[in-house]
This record gives sequence, structure tokens and C-alpha cells, in this order.
Amino acid sequence: MIHPKHNAKWASLALLTLIGYVLSALLLLPPNAAAKGEQISAKQLASMSRLSFTLRDAKQTAYTVYIFANNEQKSTLTEENGWTNNKKGDKSYTGTYRAALVKKGATYGTVQAAKLDLNTIIFPQTWNFVVKSKGTGTPDMLMITDWGTSNFNEVKTYIVRSGELRRVTYVDNKGKKIDDSYSASREDGIRTLSGARVQFKNYNNLQFVYGVNTFKLNVNQLQLRLEDTRNLRTKAWPNSGVGDRAYLKSLKDAALKGMMPGRTDIKIGMTLQNAQKKLGKPNSRSNEEWGAFYYYSKFGVGFDSYMHELTNKSRIAVFDLYNEKQNLSPWNVRIWMGKPSSEYYNEVVGGYEMVYQLGNHAIVFNYEEEESLIDFTSIY
Repeated sequence: MIHPKHNAKWASLALLTLIGYVLSALLLLPPNAAAKGEQISAKQLASMSRLSFTLRDAKQTAYTVYIFANNEQKSTLTEENGWTNNKKGDKSYTGTYRAALVKKGATYGTVQAAKLDLNTIIFPQTWNFVVKSKGTGTPDMLMITDWGTSNFNEVKTYIVRSGELRRVTYVDNKGKKIDDSYSASREDGIRTLSGARVQFKNYNNLQFVYGVNTFKLNVNQLQLRLEDTRNLRTKAWPNSGVGDRAYLKSLKDAALKGMMPGRTDIKIGMTLQNAQKKLGKPNSRSNEEWGAFYYYSKFGVGFDSYMHELTNKSRIAVFDLYNEKQNLSPWNVRIWMGKPSSEYYNEVVGGYEMVYQLGNHAIVFNYEEEESLIDFTSIY
């Protein structure tokens, strides 16, 4: 049996050991280490921070975001940095950077819980920046970027909501999480539009197009949700034209009714005689695999008879749409139309066919190779 006096002795030793561990841990902390929620004067934040940005929340209240690191180390570049466009001799800073938020007019700021995942800052710098909102009810967005590839950066997005700096998640058109960051071209790769929309531009090496994806910000859910996609041959932002979402909806709506997209007066089953009255003389004619085709500048009309069998009572069986200028990709078609009814390689036409069955009719997207853009679309 252990005497109570010995119990007291061991309890005292255990308490002293615990105190020693706590003191040692405190001594190992960086000097003036800031904890989330800690209040720091605005003047002190201005002097200790490496970067600062002005952000407005959805009510257009202005805040200053100060970015600092207690363990910051300074050095000088010994060679050029191609990603950041910095030159030899530029000042480089490394550390575990954190953010503090100061409301306009306040004398103290609050250290934020949001993780920046930022470890290096080189001056002069342009790859961390603010995208100003357009329209009321939408906050500004702070973009913290990292190297992605030679074509793009990985972008993390932050907004001020309810007086706190919060990170925004990217989700697809169905609300499923894509990632905590998104890709954008290194120069001129992000812009805002009205209606809380943000566009990200990126060059696609496989299809040789600039992909422009549009997201809409939901402040309450802290999400940027995919609103539209579009591929372009030029680097300039699209200020006109139709995105994939609306374009594919127009195809689907027309196919469900057996109509030619954009024309309510031309339908599958219409006689050759009536079709020619409305469409006029074709540019050319020939036989295809399943019947005669009349070719116009933007579409082709296929009939249920071959050339030598055509009569005024022959009927329209299929529309071919020459939509290569839309620069549709099979990937984007799947985003907006879902999983196809079938998809296969057609040796007769020498390419892939992606079929969507829509009631009594169907849409078929034709493309040469798996990574190709769509050449033409058929409705039958």
C-alpha cells in the first residue's frame, strides 16, 4: 500500500512537470505570434504587414486586409523568376502568411481564421490582387494565386462576409464541389460581370481555344457556381455571342419539337415542295449515306429519298447544323446536357457520335477524335 504522503509527493512532481512543458512550449512560439481572433492595432498591422488590399463587402462597406507573417524571412533573388516576372535582385519574402481585417475607420483589426496557403511574396508583385465587383449586393473578391502550369495560375478566392474574411469554394452547375481553387490565364485571366458573375479565361492546348467559364457568386453559401461555358479562337473577352448553356438549350428545345433551331417554320416531316418554298434554292445537292441532302450556308437538310428518287412529296428526315464556329467541346456538352443516351465511334463517318434521345427525336454531336471539338450536329 502506498502511503498518502508519497501520493502527494508524486502529484506535486507531475504538476511541476506539466508546468515545465507549458512554459517550454510558450518559449518556442514565434515572438508576437498572432492567434485567430486576436485584436491588433491598425497602425501596428500597417507597419508589420507585407501586403494590404481594400475589400468591400456586399453592403459596400470597406475593409483593409493586411497580410503578414510572424516568421517572415527576407532574401534577394539570385536569378529571374519567370512565373512572377521578377528580376534578379528583387526582394523576396517567405513565411506562413496570415490575414487580419480592419473595418474602415476602426483603430483595431482582427486576425482571421481563413487560411491563405501563401508562403512567398516577391516585390514588385501582381499575382495577388482584388477584383472589384460590378453592381450592388456583390462583394469585391481577393484573389491569391499560385503557379499552375505554363498557361495558367491556380486562383483562391476570398470575400468579406459578416465582418470576416472567408474563402470561396468552386462548384459545378449542379452544386457539386469542383475545388477550392480554379485556373485562370496569368495575364487578363479574370473579370467580373453584373449579376455577381465572374469569368475565368484559360488557354486549352489540346483544342487550341480559349475557354471562358462563367461562375455566379453565392455570398451566403460561399460558393462560385458554374453558370456558363464558352470556347473562343481569340484571346479577347467575349462581349457578344451565345454561350454553350443557352446554345445547347436552343438545340434541345428545337429537337423536342422536331424543328430546325432558330426556325419555327421548318420541321422534320415537311415535304420537299414546302421546304423549298421557305428555304429557297440550295447551294448544292448530293447523296449522303441515308438519302439526298440539300446544302445551305449554315445547315443541311436531309430527305427520306435519294436524289434519283426525290419528288415534291419527299420529306425532311434530318437537319445538319454547321456549328463549328460555336467551338463546342464534348466535355461542355456533357456539362449542360448530362450523360448521352449513347456514344460510339462510327467507322462509316470516321468519327465519334454522341447521341441524346429526346422523345421522338434525337441530337447527334459528331467529332473526329476524343479531344476534338464538335464538327457538326444532327437532329433527326
